[in-house]
Amino acid sequence: MTAKESFFSETTFKMVKVIFFICAVYFFLMGVGLIFLPRFLIKGFSEVAVNPIIIGMLRGAGGSILPYSLLYIMIALNPFRLQWALYIIFLANVTAIALDLVSLLLGEYKLSYAMIDIPIELLSIIGIIIIWLRTGRIKAGKY
Repeated sequence: MTAKESFFSETTFKMVKVIFFICAVYFFLMGVGLIFLPRFLIKGFSEVAVNPIIIGMLRGAGGSILPYSLLYIMIALNPFRLQWALYIIFLANVTAIALDLVSLLLGEYKLSYAMIDIPIELLSIIGIIIIWLRTGRIKAGKY
């Protein structure tokens, strides 16, 4: 491996770690917010009466997001080991972006709301693609 290849390898590794730690923090804060502040979050975006069923659903969603943030941390610690987790996160992010876009098209959602999540989801997808490209090079024997 040349010095240039080693530099790019180390830089890629650090970049992927940073991407996944940013995503982990974002999804951790989202999960905690949904668990402990669902009524406040709803009131922050609209002035409608909040149905208790919706509050319960948001808390449950927040509880499911917390392990998701742990998955990001596990990947950040060793980005090239947990390939199965990359597929799960990739599918989750593609689905989330698609649902955001459908909500926009149906007029249920403002673009400014979608722009809260979509950049982080795209960052995650970019990190996954970087890992997949890198592991493809390793398997192909380029390094």
